[in-house]
Amino acid sequence: MEFDLIRDMFPDYLEEEELINQEDRVTLYLRSRRTSAQCPHCKEPSVERTTYFTRRMQDLGVIEKPLFLVIRLAKYRCGNPACAVKVFCEQIEDFAATKARRTNRLNQMMTAFAMTQSAESTARKLEDIHIIVSGDTLLRLSRKWNFSVKPDMVHAVSIDDFALKKSNDTER
Repeated sequence: MEFDLIRDMFPDYLEEEELINQEDRVTLYLRSRRTSAQCPHCKEPSVERTTYFTRRMQDLGVIEKPLFLVIRLAKYRCGNPACAVKVFCEQIEDFAATKARRTNRLNQMMTAFAMTQSAESTARKLEDIHIIVSGDTLLRLSRKWNFSVKPDMVHAVSIDDFALKKSNDTER
């Protein structure tokens, strides 16, 4: 079985440039292999790169060390003269939200922890695995979480030592 660990961990369009293993962290430098991007405003495809920019973010840790990503992405010029946007940035929404400092999968993991206990205790436990985050940030992530349960399927809600039962209109 042959595989490339780094290649399998990230989207196909991101290519490894350099991996630096320091005493307190691992830093992975990546670059985009894309040769075109779609304007977010008019949806016109563009191949005209104007410049590059760098996104820095934290990902899930590796072997008890925090993993930081430095990703080189392109800026493109929109070729549609009617479009209000002249230059736009390459997006990696499937991997990390715009302007995010953490990857989507790190946010999902932190949200899963925060949904099982208090935000402050979660922040302390995450610090043990080298993820520094505040309780307030965990609360914000928890509020964004989408419930996958349909409301009509819920018959009772239990919180600690008491339960609330859904009332039926026919029982009144």
